[in-house]
Amino acid sequence: MYPVTYEADFQPEQNRATTFFRIILAIPWLIVAIAYYIVATFTHLIAWVAVVILGRYPEGLYNLNAGFVRYFVRTSAWIYLQTDEWPPFGISDDTSYPIRVDVAPPAEHQSRVKAFFRIILALPMLIVSYAVSYAHQWIAVIAWMSIVFRGYLPEQLNTAMTFCNSFYARVYGYLALLTDDYPPIGIEKAKGGGNEVVPSPAPGGAPPAPAA
Repeated sequence: MYPVTYEADFQPEQNRATTFFRIILAIPWLIVAIAYYIVATFTHLIAWVAVVILGRYPEGLYNLNAGFVRYFVRTSAWIYLQTDEWPPFGISDDTSYPIRVDVAPPAEHQSRVKAFFRIILALPMLIVSYAVSYAHQWIAVIAWMSIVFRGYLPEQLNTAMTFCNSFYARVYGYLALLTDDYPPIGIEKAKGGGNEVVPSPAPGGAPPAPAA
């Protein structure tokens, strides 16, 4: 299993009013996201220096950056209508919230070379993330119309949202240096019949070596 996983509870019935005004209602979370993004820019840089020099990720810094990834993915999933429950403003794990991003504990050692060239190595995933985000926007539009006019989120749309959001979680985690493992691409496979997804390995193995 990839060190960064995404899990979403399927909630077919959602509030039409909060869905209709979701972008407006999301303004406070977007403001907090901007503040977190500014801080994350520096903490990710510090983490990059630490891993390149020390070959390991300081635990406190690791937990902080993992929390930023969790907040961005969790808030994005809410804005894009996978749930209508208000997301927390904090960055800690909340198992009671229907959207959950789990990050494995930091590895004892990480590759200095892979960390040094992380942005270059991540370019293929960033290109794929552009296509995924474009599709995700259309999925959200269809979901918005379905919820506003029919009062529910179809399961097929929820599955598509889970695929997109889990992809973001893995890519953001990789960019944040939370793991050296290259983010898998391919069809998501459900784990044990539940809503948690386990990414299938990339065809042909991982390549040789989108945003916090």
